[in-house]
Amino acid sequence: MGRLAAASMGWVLLAAGVAPLPARAQSPDPVRALSSLAPEIMFVRATGTWTTGEREGTSRIVLLRSGSPDGAQRLFVQWLNRPDAASGRPAIAATEEIPEVFDWRVGIEDYRVEPEANGARVVIDGRIIGTGRSRRYVLAIGPPGEVSFSALR
Repeated sequence: MGRLAAASMGWVLLAAGVAPLPARAQSPDPVRALSSLAPEIMFVRATGTWTTGEREGTSRIVLLRSGSPDGAQRLFVQWLNRPDAASGRPAIAATEEIPEVFDWRVGIEDYRVEPEANGARVVIDGRIIGTGRSRRYVLAIGPPGEVSFSALR
């Protein structure tokens, strides 16, 4: 859309009683946001919401390549505060590594997120690097800092 067309659209929206979004409410440049992601990040997945006292927000899991010769992975849980009113951006409230994924040499193959009232349950299907044995795990995520990881089979 050219500048003239954009200006005309702005006048049409204003005349209709609909103002264009202020600059801070518009989405950030997606190409810039994606270029800032570290190449080690394999995936990021929102998992649920949390509340504790006056604070609330969302949680997500982040899987990273470790750089280990055997291909071991590292799994993290991050809790984000509700977006700030001034900037419109969430801030990271806490980050916890799930050390068992790296220590046990779990290669994550699939997962299912089950949101709960104050967090989430993530069922993970993995394979032990080296033996190839399939295992299922459960990652329970609560408010910031509350997390547990266990093997099911």
